[in-house]
Amino acid sequence: MSVSWLSVLMPVFNGAATLQATLESLACQADGLEVILVDQGSDDASVAIAEKYLDRMNLRLVSAPQNKNWVQNTNQALKLASAPRACLLHQDDLWRPGRAKLLQRMFAKAPEMALWLHGADYVDDAGKTIGTLSPPFGGRMRQFETPEVLARLIVQNTVALPAAAFPVDAALEIGGLDEALWYTADWDLWLALARCGPTLWSPERAVAFRLHATSLTISGSRDLDDFASQLEAPLKRHQSALADHQRDGIVAQARASNLMNVWLASVFHNERRSLLAVLRAIVTLGPRHWGVFLRNSRVIHRVLPRLRLMRRKVGSGA
Repeated sequence: MSVSWLSVLMPVFNGAATLQATLESLACQADGLEVILVDQGSDDASVAIAEKYLDRMNLRLVSAPQNKNWVQNTNQALKLASAPRACLLHQDDLWRPGRAKLLQRMFAKAPEMALWLHGADYVDDAGKTIGTLSPPFGGRMRQFETPEVLARLIVQNTVALPAAAFPVDAALEIGGLDEALWYTADWDLWLALARCGPTLWSPERAVAFRLHATSLTISGSRDLDDFASQLEAPLKRHQSALADHQRDGIVAQARASNLMNVWLASVFHNERRSLLAVLRAIVTLGPRHWGVFLRNSRVIHRVLPRLRLMRRKVGSGA
């Protein structure tokens, strides 16, 4: 068997509803891929679905009922990776056609990066596109150095989980994903990797990130205080790496973004909290920084798809 050029790390738990579509999105462009699927003791048809793809791609199926969450599953897959570079893929997300070719072009153009990032679509339960998500890095492929990446990504995680690739050795060296961060482990990983070297960005939306009522993005924010602490952890850990002259302003933007995220979660879960703290934090930034805050937080791009989901939830009587 030829050496794989990319390891796809797939944590799975009771993903039967969407797993087939996810694996199908890989199967048509799986040449040279190593797919490591770590199943956390699913009691639905997830394993049976995965087994159907064993002869269609280089798929390694690992049983890990002892694991507690997707982060542990992902770290186990990372330790098994044999390719020089890896990416994450959850059971409900999708590769768009041409994603493999895009990554190969990016690796060829800039092989010594700490991160390779690109854009993503938001899709609903049915796979219909309901929005877009991407970091504020512009409309052309280009390289960014660590200070600029940190200054933008620490304000808000605008990298869709399946829209990043990274060197396996670098991820292992920093200890993989923090297993205490059940919600923001990927964000923390992007920031830690960005501190290791430059990032190559492409605006192509080569993956789809699914939003639905049972996804961690939605359901995981029900405990608002825990959600707030998860959002704060990457900021506390990486703010010291910001340039001295911009640290205070960037940290203020990040705190405002975190407050906004908690308030939005409270609205979604019908536990509406006061908006005053959010408005106060944004006003304090000052008029000169409001545009930068909107750019870095991507709040409009993130909120509109969720509003569409909320309207459907209300309309269906759910």
